[in-house]
Amino acid sequence: MRKLAFTIVVMSLSCSAASEWVVVDDNEEYIAYADRATILVDLKTPRSSPNGNPHSSSRADSEFDCENPRMRTIAFSLFSGGMGNGDLVETITRSASWLTVTPGTLLAMLREFACG
Repeated sequence: MRKLAFTIVVMSLSCSAASEWVVVDDNEEYIAYADRATILVDLKTPRSSPNGNPHSSSRADSEFDCENPRMRTIAFSLFSGGMGNGDLVETITRSASWLTVTPGTLLAMLREFACG
């Protein structure tokens, strides 16, 4: 029985022709796409990082617990351009603390996709 699904959650990387992307969420802030190993988020408006650096995309390596509604982020990178293009703006290494995944959020959809 699989307890944990280690999923490279890659937000806003270039789309590969070989990938079969599925829309996971589409709202006024972004469109999130996924395949079994990758999450892409196309931001509709650039954002500022915690350090105030503007970015248009991000990539996160995360782990989802398939038996409990929780996840943890291993690493997180921000890029100046959309869809993972442009310069690396920031890399943040997060603690491996587990966070509760709230139903109805993007993280809940990603957990369902990773563990499904």
